[in-house]
Amino acid sequence: MSDIDLKINEFKNYYDSNLEFYNSALALFTKLIEPIVNVEYVSGRIKDYDECLSKFERKYLPGIETSNMDYKVIDFLSDFVGIRVVCPYLKDINIVRKELKKYFREVSITDKTVQIESTDDKFGYKSLHLDLKLNGKYGKKTEYVRYTSIQFELQIRTIIQDAWSVLDHKIKYKKSIPQSLKRRINRLSALFEIADDEFLRINDEITSEEKRINRRLKQGQIVEKNKPLDVFRFLFVALKYFPEYNFIEFKVDGFVQEILNIKSKFTESELNDALEIYLTSVDQIAENENKKLNPYTKIRYCLYMFDRDLFSRILSDYQKSTVLLIK
Repeated sequence: MSDIDLKINEFKNYYDSNLEFYNSALALFTKLIEPIVNVEYVSGRIKDYDECLSKFERKYLPGIETSNMDYKVIDFLSDFVGIRVVCPYLKDINIVRKELKKYFREVSITDKTVQIESTDDKFGYKSLHLDLKLNGKYGKKTEYVRYTSIQFELQIRTIIQDAWSVLDHKIKYKKSIPQSLKRRINRLSALFEIADDEFLRINDEITSEEKRINRRLKQGQIVEKNKPLDVFRFLFVALKYFPEYNFIEFKVDGFVQEILNIKSKFTESELNDALEIYLTSVDQIAENENKKLNPYTKIRYCLYMFDRDLFSRILSDYQKSTVLLIK
């Protein structure tokens, strides 16, 4: 049996006898990472034996054969344990990386984003690859001490980068292909990159609008006349009257759309007038019915009382009957 065959056989025995140990390490590392802020989801794997061997023989064995060095196959497999972290936006990548330092130390870094952006003829998915080990603090903890020697590869990607990576691996040929095909793949890659940038910009602009609402409320700014209602203007008015209520984004979005489906040019000032004039009456209805009405229901009542013909379908028949009892 040749020396190479001996090393491969040694690795096979190592793989089989340590697989359970590495899987338990993977589960523990994943458990540490999952609660990190801005992490959308985490996945991990132990590299398949055949994939390990294929990578070693293709990438490292030719150099070893000419060096006569002593070695173990496992020492060349920095991605033997692999974890993928997916976050929503580009700016989250550095946030997640910073948080990871609470638990791990960085052994090496590969920034595929920098690699791709430094050339004009490469395409592929972007991501940040970190080789990590437990840091000194966590490596001393009883439940982690047996895993201190394990180095693993962690990839941080945005949702868009992760989607592109899946599609990228479906493309059969990417290097020695006709220029026309290469150009089309580059165009597709660029679209994903633009989407990543745009999602970040949209998120930043939404955050900016939310901050503007809070400033308007704190500064006691008046309601703006003739401004078409949207979710942000709705929140400005609604939070004036219900400052302690937690308006959930998707519910606000659906409720505002319901109003705009009834009257597309409904305004911020009209909503404010409805609440200002009729909210006291709605509180009286709640008292008469001995019910606690949530803000959405109260706003529905106010809109109906503001224009009963226009907003006739925004209340049930029973709810409309309770309005008739108000003096």
